[in-house]
Amino acid sequence: MNENKKPNTNIYLPREIFNSLITALTYFTALEINIGETFFSKHAKRLKEKILKYSRVFDNKNGDMASIKFYEIESAVLIKLLIYYIALGENPNKDYFEEIEKR
Repeated sequence: MNENKKPNTNIYLPREIFNSLITALTYFTALEINIGETFFSKHAKRLKEKILKYSRVFDNKNGDMASIKFYEIESAVLIKLLIYYIALGENPNKDYFEEIEKR
């Protein structure tokens, strides 16, 4: 999913939504254990690793926010993954925001 250009999409997420995003990606990476690598598991794994490695936390007047930068193709894949995940009706079960706060 690497492109030569700079990331062109920057999103800012509060803790609850950030945790929901990582939970969704974790759901798809877990599919690999049960059914082998799929489009969903491969891209979810890459996105999750990137988000947890490169996201930054900053203070906002409404609370802490995570800043995440994406390339255009990553944004498109993420939207596709989230559409499927929403259809499944899953909920976050872990506070992943703490992982990026500790850096």
